[in-house]
Parts: sequence; C-alpha cells; structure tokens
Amino acid sequence: MAQLLDRMLAFGNMTEAWEETRGAGQAPGVDHESVRRFQRHWESELQDLISEVRANRYKPRPLRIVYIPKKSGGRRRLGIPTVRDRVLQRAALQVLEPRLDRKFLSCSYGYRPKRSLYHAVAAILHYRQRKLCWVLDADIDNFFDSLDQLLLQKLIQKEVHDPQMLRLLQLWLEAGVVNAHEGKGVSQGMPISPLLSNLYLHELDWQLVRNRWALVRYADDFIVLTYSRAEAERCQGIVAGILADMKLRFQEEKTRITSFDEGFEFLGVAFDKDSYTYLWQEKRVRVHGNQGPLWSMWDYFPHGYE
Repeated sequence: MAQLLDRMLAFGNMTEAWEETRGAGQAPGVDHESVRRFQRHWESELQDLISEVRANRYKPRPLRIVYIPKKSGGRRRLGIPTVRDRVLQRAALQVLEPRLDRKFLSCSYGYRPKRSLYHAVAAILHYRQRKLCWVLDADIDNFFDSLDQLLLQKLIQKEVHDPQMLRLLQLWLEAGVVNAHEGKGVSQGMPISPLLSNLYLHELDWQLVRNRWALVRYADDFIVLTYSRAEAERCQGIVAGILADMKLRFQEEKTRITSFDEGFEFLGVAFDKDSYTYLWQEKRVRVHGNQGPLWSMWDYFPHGYE
C-alpha cells in the first residue's frame, strides 16, 4: 500500500481538495489571499504545495482568529487558515478520514460520511421506544479549546504510521493551538479539526458503549439515555471520571438529568413527551408519535456546526 503522504499528494487528490475548498468558500487567512485569487493559478499553486511538502519546506501560516456569536450567548473562537493551508488539510482529510472512520462507533454522528443529525434523531427515537426515557443531557466545557494536544498526538500516533504525515499533523496542531503555554486546544475552522475531535472523543464512546450505555453523540454534544433517574445519575458520575482522564470536564450549568416528560433539546431539536420539533426554513416543524425523522431533516445542520 502506498504511503499516506503519497496518496495525499497525488494530483487528483489535491485537485479534489481544491474543489472542496473552493465550494466551501470562507474568508481569507492572514495572507489576505481569497479563494478567487487562488483560483487564477490553482494548478501551479497545487504543484508548488506538493513540491514544498516533499522537500520538507512546507510550513503553515498562522491562523487568522475571528469570533462569531453563539446562539446560546457568548462567542465562538474560529481559526481561519490560509487557502493553501486549507487545501492541504483537506487533501490530508480525504486520505485519513476513510482510515479513521472505520474505527469510530455507530453512536457518533457528527462530521462523518453519510451520517447526520437525521440519524442521531432516529437513534434517540429508537431508544425512546425501548422506554429509555431518562436522559443525561451533557455539555463538555469549552471542548475544542480544552483538548489536550499531547494526548491527541498519542492517539494520532496509534493510527497514523507515516512519519511525513505525522509531521504535517504536528505542524497543524502547533498552528491551531489555543493555549500554547498549556498545550491545549485545536482551533475550530481548520478542515482537519472535526476528524481529530472525533478521534479524541472515540475514547468516551468506547468506554460507554462497552458498558452498554445508550449514547448519542454529535461532535462534542452528547446525551446518554437510561431507564431510570438513578441510572442517569450513576452514569453522570461515570462520564465525569472518563472526561477527567481525558483532561476534560462537564460544563456544570449546561449538564443536567432530564427526561422526555420534562423535555430537553439536543442540537436544536426539542424533544417533549411523544413529539419533537425543529426549525426548518424559518418554520417550526412538529413530529408526533413514533414517526421517524422527516426527510427535511436530512440536510439539517445544528447551529454552529455548519
């Protein structure tokens, strides 16, 4: 099998990465180069990138830091790479994602091929039908900014054995670090960040699923469904311990024990007794009973995860 770096730098893969980057748009990085400007000489730009990486001359530019408002209040920190760095990260993602996604469990729905909030809602309804009506509604405190880079590097090294690819990932982690003094954080806004976040949180998935807890996770938002309040409370203590081992913690004010009778919201979908509602094209859609998620939810993205 060809080395990962060779597959990543194949011109066809790089071209596909450029097309994805162009389609996604996004603001320029610190060099002020726009997607439109890059497009004028995209073929030579890709060739230059390939040559730089092969000669070990490539070094990512610093991220341009911007803040966007959160729906729940406060601001979300984004690190915007340059267009050329986004293209290269996308090329790496296209090679790494199929390799890592085979490892991930079925309880994980965010940022994965052919998976979406639609499937997460279907899972929640399935558990409701099985009478798992109590819910640990969990929120990780400042996940992306708190993620421990040393632990993440160890997880990456278990899965990626190409030293040149590891070097690139290390460079991007260094560029995207949020708290350099403590070695914490991976900036949202980098194409590679969602995959790395799923790799990091796979440990949480594995620990819960092997102990038969009903977990539904979308990126760093998750719920655990149980038969009783006592079970949910016990689960909360177990999850707190797992997160502590991962150098994470609950955001206390947003983590609670609730139920379908009391109602709860998961990524913009509000569950209440035997129904659930969500906004679609500025209209509130309500679905009753055991009817599965509507097709309009197939392309529904939670706020802040677009």
